[in-house]
Amino acid sequence: MNQSDHAFAALQDEGAVPLARPLRVGIIGMGGFAGIHHATIHTLEQAGWCKLVCTCDPNPAAFVERMQGWDFPHRDVNVYDRYDAMLDASIDKLDLVTIPTPVPLHAQMHRACVERGIAAYLEKPPTLDIAELQEMLAVEGSAIRKTNIGFNYIIEEPRQTLKRRLMQGEFGRLRKVLLSGLWPRGRSYYRRANWAGRLLLDGKLVLDSCLGNALAHYVHNMLFWAGQKDLFDWSPVAQVRAELYRAHSIQGTDTLFVEAETSSGVELRIALTHACAGENRHWERVECDDASITYVTDKSYEIRHSNGKVETQSVPSVSLRENLIAYLGYLSGEGLNRPITQLADAQPFVELNDLAYLASGSITTVQDSDLDITQYRDGREEYVTIRGIDDACLSFLDGGLFPSQQRFAWAHVGGAATPSDLPHLCDVVNAMAKQVD
Repeated sequence: MNQSDHAFAALQDEGAVPLARPLRVGIIGMGGFAGIHHATIHTLEQAGWCKLVCTCDPNPAAFVERMQGWDFPHRDVNVYDRYDAMLDASIDKLDLVTIPTPVPLHAQMHRACVERGIAAYLEKPPTLDIAELQEMLAVEGSAIRKTNIGFNYIIEEPRQTLKRRLMQGEFGRLRKVLLSGLWPRGRSYYRRANWAGRLLLDGKLVLDSCLGNALAHYVHNMLFWAGQKDLFDWSPVAQVRAELYRAHSIQGTDTLFVEAETSSGVELRIALTHACAGENRHWERVECDDASITYVTDKSYEIRHSNGKVETQSVPSVSLRENLIAYLGYLSGEGLNRPITQLADAQPFVELNDLAYLASGSITTVQDSDLDITQYRDGREEYVTIRGIDDACLSFLDGGLFPSQQRFAWAHVGGAATPSDLPHLCDVVNAMAKQVD
């Protein structure tokens, strides 16, 4: 463990002494996930880590009750109705701004912070459009302090320790990384915002899906496992095969089966869906020549060695709090010498997401005859389930058989794509949107 690691570990300690000077923070937004940012910053402020200087929302009057709950009257927080007005008025009073806003707004808000010399904590994903990401990276080149992208789980100490062991060759050659994610979402999930479940909004790429949004953390984790050049390395993909489906009445996809090969020859398999029943279920599996690691965030991991030895360890829960403390430490010079996930580190994730659409070529609508509808909350919420989805995911992850190869009536053959196809993303997505609009 180097000096920077020791400093970071000290910052993460529950009993740690806060920074020498609390950093001054602004938050763009008050609704949605921004509420979690406000609650977390409030807690960190009470502990002496930071001070909320300002915030904004197009309709501040809608959040009067919340502002009372966050104790704004006693914290001297300035409230604005435009983020650019907030930044201009507070440019000399801010050390960083957090951006927990809808993904289509990220690029312009990131640029606004960088151009004013203000550090940014940008929620995941930075964008789902590879062309826009390249523009953001060009902007980032002039940033005084590097932007942090809010992928939550790279910060986990057990995850980083296991990756170091992987890189040291303890488990033999890395062969595969698998991800299973079955997260039920009711119909109301797609009515919560005008961009939810969309491929496009006002002509701009959105690509909202369980891969690009709700389960994006775990896909980013997969690429972290596969990146073997150093600890903070995420492997790009060389080829992707995919089948995309929709069970809900949306423009985009709610169910994805993706198989990829990284530039170093590691195989990735991803099965994700919101069209399922029960509780949220997810796991990551890292398969090597001499061991298999099953990792469940916030719970535990298990290592099964080929010699019969089994290791298990709990995984402490981490959240926005730990990630914000890490970024505060980086900005103050008292923690790590880099953000946990930098903007460039998200490029393999964005490319993988986009290549899934290019590979599939279309999104297959699952017909009502292949769906089950379950009502909850006294009939106020409906959950849509694709029949056989659990078996379809398991067979894909275990044997590499896409649903179309498993002969499900609802399945349709997909295709393949490589990074050379990325310039065609807009054309392919526009064609997909025309099929349902």
